[in-house]
Amino acid sequence: MVSKEVGSVDMAAGELTNQADSSIRVIDRAVYSGPSSSAVETAPAPASRKQDILSKPILKRFAVNVASLFSLHVANMLLPLLTVPYVVRIIGPERLGLLNFSQAFVAYFTLLINYGFDMASVRAIAANRDNAEVKNRVFSEVVFGKSLLWIVSTIIFAVISSFVDDFRAHYWLHICTYIGTIGIVFFPVWLYQAMENLGRVALFNTIIKVLVTLTVFIFIQQPDDYVYQNLSLSLSQVMVSFVAFFVAVKRFDIHFSWPTLAQMTKRFRDDSTLFFTSVVATIYAGSNIFLLGMFSTPYNVGIFSAGTRIVGIAQAFVSLALNQAFFPIVANAFGQSEEKGLTIVRTIFFPVTLLMMMVSAGIWLIAPVFISMFYGAKFEEAVLVLRIVALLPITLGLNNLFGVHTMLSLRMDKAFFRISAVGSIVSLSLNALFIQRFGHVGVACSWVITEAFVTTSFYIYLRYKGIEVVKLSYLQEAITFSKSRLAVLFKQKS
Repeated sequence: MVSKEVGSVDMAAGELTNQADSSIRVIDRAVYSGPSSSAVETAPAPASRKQDILSKPILKRFAVNVASLFSLHVANMLLPLLTVPYVVRIIGPERLGLLNFSQAFVAYFTLLINYGFDMASVRAIAANRDNAEVKNRVFSEVVFGKSLLWIVSTIIFAVISSFVDDFRAHYWLHICTYIGTIGIVFFPVWLYQAMENLGRVALFNTIIKVLVTLTVFIFIQQPDDYVYQNLSLSLSQVMVSFVAFFVAVKRFDIHFSWPTLAQMTKRFRDDSTLFFTSVVATIYAGSNIFLLGMFSTPYNVGIFSAGTRIVGIAQAFVSLALNQAFFPIVANAFGQSEEKGLTIVRTIFFPVTLLMMMVSAGIWLIAPVFISMFYGAKFEEAVLVLRIVALLPITLGLNNLFGVHTMLSLRMDKAFFRISAVGSIVSLSLNALFIQRFGHVGVACSWVITEAFVTTSFYIYLRYKGIEVVKLSYLQEAITFSKSRLAVLFKQKS
């Protein structure tokens, strides 16, 4: 089963090699108009130019969007976390493992429904915010495309859940989890992201999640009620998605129109590179729980899930909040010139690295207290898992800085995909070696090793292309510039 998945990844990489150049040009045309990446200027930009790139309005908008996205994703993870001490003491490690395995199973359908639409849409709209025609066309194509893929996903889900014994045994649980995919279709976070207007989404999400979280205390009274945990999460996702959808249509004056067959064919073809990149990234970063559930026990899944929960909140800040708010700014800067885009990446490298090191150290220190407080004595083995994956905020921060912000913005989608594909092979190989022998601890080690491998590979490739993202000479300049920009950002109006 593992070899088959790896083979399909290699085949996809080979097929994409021939068409990647044209696809990448179409995807990036809206946001990239600078010189070729082979002639990158690595000298620091003048301070006056940097002030134009990261002006006070841009920094304020960035800060608001970071806060909004962080609250959005923390609400998705922290509010359910508040119910953990109550829920896990009722259902135990095994049923917690089943809940998380079901979420990992449905995550593959979420991946299919999202396709490569979200990131490509942000890149297209961020550079054309004032162009109503582009906004309406992209919105219509994405919503229609996701709806089509949801129908396909539902058929596949029904077949697997009905005819495969391991999944049919927990059919109702998987249905409760799958309901949340409806929200994936209608949640236009990519539109809010591109328009850099995320405050309302965070507010709606938080209010609804608070209400739904309270239902957990009402409906989960005995071990067999565990399915209601995923059902409550799914319903909250659907509710906030519909609210965000209709608010977006009104706020951004969106007019839906049925896309033509030619438009949808072009959309699927243009976004295919990003989709396959997401597939291979999911294999190495998102398949740990699924593989552990397939080849180990629900108990091991439960322990691993407990040990990685708080790291998920850190991921929300690094990979979701910070990157989603920062990506439109970087894309817009690279659209003006390569030099401007690289200036932003270089400026933020040292602060982000320091912040992630502090986060990792904090997680390592609080691991025993966190597990004991939220999960209890039955989950004591999760402390070691948490301390191993405490390294992930560092690797994830650098991974996204080198990969998403630099390589994708420089039209290195092909190389990004290939490195991710190799990373997925490394992950599958390590899991095949570690799961049977080391269980949840082996999967944690596999995850950290794979992320470190991919991050290092991104950095080596950029160096090979002559792109210096990390350079000690930028350290003092980054400190000085950051101080001056923060002073401007928080300066009181006279």
